[in-house]
Amino acid sequence: MLRFRAPTRVLVVAVSLLVVAASVLAVTASAQSGSQPNHRTRPFHLTKNCRDYSFGIGGYCTVTSANVAAIPIGTKIFYAQAAGPTSLDSDIILYAGSGNTATGHCALDFVTLLGQCTLSGGTGTLDGIRARVDVSHLGGFDWAWDGTYRFHEDD
Repeated sequence: MLRFRAPTRVLVVAVSLLVVAASVLAVTASAQSGSQPNHRTRPFHLTKNCRDYSFGIGGYCTVTSANVAAIPIGTKIFYAQAAGPTSLDSDIILYAGSGNTATGHCALDFVTLLGQCTLSGGTGTLDGIRARVDVSHLGGFDWAWDGTYRFHEDD
């Protein structure tokens, strides 16, 4: 009866390759799990009052509540384009105090009173923010933004 025996050298190389592969996977998983808290998507909820919104360039609304600590009550949301008769499609700037801003874009249909906004970057306490929210009318001059956000420091 013939027996096949793998040479010891081949076994050592195979085991070494497995150990290296397992080490690479472990380091990669560790690096990814270490960076995930900064990239984790979280719920975003904000309410704003637009009593002072003029429908023109530079019109703004004022934040009345937000679950993101970097967006305090009183933050202003400025609109860079004028609203049309049935909709708003404008770049925006959130001004949360000296040096703390975020930029983005909003589109809102005045017929359905629904829309979407995105935030795509910022400075200061809002550096690296990314958000995607649905806009809905709460009544009167009050509006809600509900969606998700995250901070990404590599942008």
